[in-house]
Amino acid sequence: MLSKTPPFRESLDRAKALGLEGIVRKLANQEGERHAGHRQIEQRRGSLLRRIDDPLAAQTRLERILQGNELADISYLAQGVLCARSVCRVVIRSELRLLGYGTGFLIAPGVLMTNHHVLPAVNLVRDSLVQLRFERDLRGAELSPVEFALRITPEPILFKDLDIAIVAVEPRSSNAEALDQYGWLKLNPQPGKAFIGEYLTIIQHPNGERKQVCVRENKLLKYSENGPYVWYQTDTVAGSSGSPVFNNSWDVVALHHSAVPKTKRVNGQDVWLAKNGKTWKDEMGEDQVDWIANEGVRVSRIVQYLQSQHGSHPLAQAVLMATESRTNELLVGGGEGVGEIQIRSDSNGNTRILLPIEIGVKVGFHERSAEPAPPEVQPAIPTGSVRVIEKVDVDQTNYDERNGYDPKFLGGGLVVPLPKVQKQRFGKVLLVKGKSEIKYYNYSLVINRTRKLAYFSVANVDVDKFRGNRDADGDTWYLDTRDDAIKKAQLGKEFYKKQKEFEADRTQNPFDQGHLSRRSDLQWGDDEDGAKRNGDDSYHYTNCSPQHWQFNQNNKASGLWFRLEESAISTLSRGRRLCLINGPVFDAPLCTPGSDGLMRLNLKGKRVPDGTFGGVKIPKLFFKVIAYRSGNDLSAKAFVVTQEDLLTTIDRFDPGEKTPPVLSDLEVRLYQVKIAELENLTDLDFGSLADHDVPNGSESLALAQGLPIEDESDLVF
Repeated sequence: MLSKTPPFRESLDRAKALGLEGIVRKLANQEGERHAGHRQIEQRRGSLLRRIDDPLAAQTRLERILQGNELADISYLAQGVLCARSVCRVVIRSELRLLGYGTGFLIAPGVLMTNHHVLPAVNLVRDSLVQLRFERDLRGAELSPVEFALRITPEPILFKDLDIAIVAVEPRSSNAEALDQYGWLKLNPQPGKAFIGEYLTIIQHPNGERKQVCVRENKLLKYSENGPYVWYQTDTVAGSSGSPVFNNSWDVVALHHSAVPKTKRVNGQDVWLAKNGKTWKDEMGEDQVDWIANEGVRVSRIVQYLQSQHGSHPLAQAVLMATESRTNELLVGGGEGVGEIQIRSDSNGNTRILLPIEIGVKVGFHERSAEPAPPEVQPAIPTGSVRVIEKVDVDQTNYDERNGYDPKFLGGGLVVPLPKVQKQRFGKVLLVKGKSEIKYYNYSLVINRTRKLAYFSVANVDVDKFRGNRDADGDTWYLDTRDDAIKKAQLGKEFYKKQKEFEADRTQNPFDQGHLSRRSDLQWGDDEDGAKRNGDDSYHYTNCSPQHWQFNQNNKASGLWFRLEESAISTLSRGRRLCLINGPVFDAPLCTPGSDGLMRLNLKGKRVPDGTFGGVKIPKLFFKVIAYRSGNDLSAKAFVVTQEDLLTTIDRFDPGEKTPPVLSDLEVRLYQVKIAELENLTDLDFGSLADHDVPNGSESLALAQGLPIEDESDLVF
């Protein structure tokens, strides 16, 4: 948030009363020992011992701090990197409209603290979110942020007088990563955690930018013995509100909340001064303000307030009872030989941990034991999902050899026909040599040449013949080159990858190539080579549709859309074959809120044209039909998932209507629908499948009431 937020005027008045400009001049060239009493020194010694665990090293570090000597063990940097993991960008939203950015940090398991003027009301807490890992890696490459929703239960602690907001955070991110892997910064209730003249450090998101740190020219100027504030010379700008202020031992000493500019009196009013000594104006930018100090709220006073006013509140109890965060101890030491591990990150959010062998690990703790394993058996690397990138190799000289989709694949005389496009009101069907079906290995699709996307993709899946690493990501997508008409009817890399006007930041270029028929479903065959050939064939641009990266990556991680097929595969008691039909829903109606506040599909509502991005119309909904044998009979179920919430967060997305839709807090929602209803929604004819749908009266509550599916218990086959 901006420095001119509500705390600014009060901060300026306090600064003038203290005479901070004179204090700044006095400390500018200060030499010698820091101002510290015996009790304060002993408290710092104890704090250092907890972090360094070596009395001699702790004493050496303490003496250097007291003497103004900024030399420190190299471990100081590692400790700072570890603390930075808990700092996040706060994305301030109201009804999905972006209002601005702030900074926050985790202070206990599942608990975040920022400023009251960043999140001043419960409705803003409900609509806003936080982004961890919004930063650059060791090579300067941008990492993909991990987003967590905020919770309004337990009720947030919002206190304007101390400018604090303490709120609960969802334990899982939008792509199912665990929050606790980022640790937290325990609030130490002891007062006097920094010495006058000591250099402080703020880890922050200035202007909403990627995470930054100021490590020099940031001396502690003064703190109020009886009041809740400290003043320091640290570079901060808009967006830094809510940042943690650290001492040289990496204890949080304050919550940053306001900057103090140099002023002069003009016509009875205080005006800001620029660095050139002239009156500062808005068009000059805040980086040209002559800031004399920043003001923070002392952590000891925040803890005291929680103890005295909110002792029984669940959030306060979590903060007051929090232990030191040990989640990432293995990344900085704490085990024999661990110090030799090298840690590197890339722009895709993958962490590479270099041991005697090299293993690519996507850090994402899906489960955690209640108690850590004993040191002698604790693993040397975090438990996570191994992310493998495989080379995709598609032979484009033999398209005529593709077998395509087999309607009789389930056997026993059962038939799942290729769907038919009925009215073509959403776009013309592409015909190649008079035929609409375009065949690949074990799947086929029909293209909407108007939209340059598939109407649907339909695949045969033989579970007993799965081979190879079905979860591997491919490195290349291919244009189907068999016919000039097909070439022209594909949305290719010019949209997904290399449009010059699209920035690398995913908030500006948010769309992935989202598989329709998935590699993991198609990678089956009589041997591993054949299975890989079949899986690789899924990497055709004809077989993908623009999907918001959060939707698509949630899909690949552990979202319900992904688990839908996994549930079908794992629970079918007879027959190990499936027929899967996937596709976009063009110009779908918007979801509508019910009287209970829950969103419902509005299958019979007014159709709303799909919005555009980069000149491309983006589908709001996607469908999936799963057909399988149940004994000797045919059964089928249909599902719809919406990404419409995510689309409203894109700056350059034109929604195609004047009034933005009313949406829920959920960003990806999954619904079960009747196949007959899906036919009306998509203008597709699924043949006899509607006769083999869930019988009336036996559908789930979610299906009967049009409610979103919340967990796997609703995915019964």
